Amino acid sequence: MKEKAFYKYKKIIILLIKIVSLFPASLNKRSLVMFRHTKGKIGILLRYILIKNLAKSVGNNVIVLEDVLFDAIHLMTFGNNVSINPYCYIAGEISFGNNIAVANHTSMHSANHTYSDIKVPIKYLPIENSPIIIDDDVWIGAGCRILSGVHIGNRSIVAAGAVVNKDVPTHTIVGGVPAKVIKTI
Repeated sequence: MKEKAFYKYKKIIILLIKIVSLFPASLNKRSLVMFRHTKGKIGILLRYILIKNLAKSVGNNVIVLEDVLFDAIHLMTFGNNVSINPYCYIAGEISFGNNIAVANHTSMHSANHTYSDIKVPIKYLPIENSPIIIDDDVWIGAGCRILSGVHIGNRSIVAAGAVVNKDVPTHTIVGGVPAKVIKTI
């Protein structure tokens, strides 16, 4: 759905959101998984309605294309005009600002395994959550990895394939593994 289409049908979309909100969250979660592969405008609409009922908050014109996998969506917030392209994995406490573009095959995960107790295998140790914050006007290129605790500043670009393990300053392009500042914009 383009932005104009969203606002053209906003009243109908709001009505559908209210109807779906009457269903239990568990049904909405299962439906989000079920409609994950649905293509086209119908798929975008169904996912928007379900995400609107499952996430902490969701702005207008949030477009989630097919085959995006959400884990712990109840911890997420979405601003206005957010687009997430196919085959992304989005997990944990993540805050998307306004005017965000996330390209295909990107993953974001706000949790990390601890590893301090050498007597216990790492996979059985507690997990630490550290939120990911993405400010307004950010473009995240294809195949990026955004790790826990990262804050991406306003009007920044994360180049394709980057692994972001540290904060990204505002008006900056970062890239590489691990991501480093390429230039200021």
